[in-house]
Amino acid sequence: MACGRLRTVVMIYAHRGYAAKEPEMTWASYRAAIDWAERTGQPLGLECDVHYSGDGHLICLHDLTVDRTSTSHGRAYDRSLAELRILDFGSWRTRRPSPDQRRLITLAELIELTAVARARGVDVSLAIETKHPNPRGTEVEDGVAALLEPYGWTTLGSPVRIISFSLPGLERAGELMPEVPRTFLIEKDFGDWWDGRLPEGITTVGPDYELLLQEPDYLARALERGHGIDVWNPNTPQEVTWCLDRGVTGITTDDPAMAARTIARWSKRHSGIA
Repeated sequence: MACGRLRTVVMIYAHRGYAAKEPEMTWASYRAAIDWAERTGQPLGLECDVHYSGDGHLICLHDLTVDRTSTSHGRAYDRSLAELRILDFGSWRTRRPSPDQRRLITLAELIELTAVARARGVDVSLAIETKHPNPRGTEVEDGVAALLEPYGWTTLGSPVRIISFSLPGLERAGELMPEVPRTFLIEKDFGDWWDGRLPEGITTVGPDYELLLQEPDYLARALERGHGIDVWNPNTPQEVTWCLDRGVTGITTDDPAMAARTIARWSKRHSGIA
C-alpha cells in the first residue's frame, strides 16, 4: 500500500501490561499501564495471556511453566492458585521487587481492575489471549466468558477483544460471545491465510512484526479485504513507524508511551496527506 495512507486512529495495546517498565503480567505491570492511560487520556488496551491453575483459576501468565518469570520452576497447571501466589514473579526483572511487582494477577482480578478504572473514566479495555495448547483446551474460553458475563462484557459494545493463535479457541469464543470481537494471531507463517483471508466471523488479524518484515506484501492483501491489522510486538520508534507506513490499525507493544509518541509524530508528519 502507499506509504501516505493516514490512519486517524491506531489502537495501542500494552503487551502483558506495561512490560517495558514492570515485570510482565503482574499487578504492577497492569497498574502502571492504567496509570499511564489515566494521566494521558490515551485509549489503551491491556493485553494478557490466560490459562488455568491446577485448581481451576484463570491466571495471567504467558508461559505454561513458571520457569522464565518466577523464582521457581514447573508447570503452572500443577500448582494451586494459593501456591502460585507465594511465588516471586518480579525478581527476574528487577533487583528488589515490590509486593505488586512480585505478585501474579488472575484474570478475575484484571477484569475488576479494568472495570474500576473504566468507572472513573479511564479509557482502558482488554485484549485477552487464550493460550493453546493447554491441558484443558477450549475450557479456557468457557472460563473467560463466565468471568466476563457478570460485567455485561459478553455482548455488543464490550470493552474486550478475544485473541488467540488457536482457531478452535476462537471458534469457541465466537459460540459463547458472538458479539465480542476476535483477533486471529499469526506467528511463524501465514499458511493458508497468505492471501489476506481470515476465518469466518473474524475481521482482525494479529501478525508478528518479524513475520511482516519477511512478508510485507501481506499487509496490502489484508487491508484490501477490509481487515484490521493489530501487529505485535514492535518495540522501537523505527519498528512502529514501519507499521504505520503500511496502514496497520493496532500496535501491541511493551512500551505504550513510546508507541503513542511515535504515532503522534507520524500523524503530524502525514496530516496533509489526503
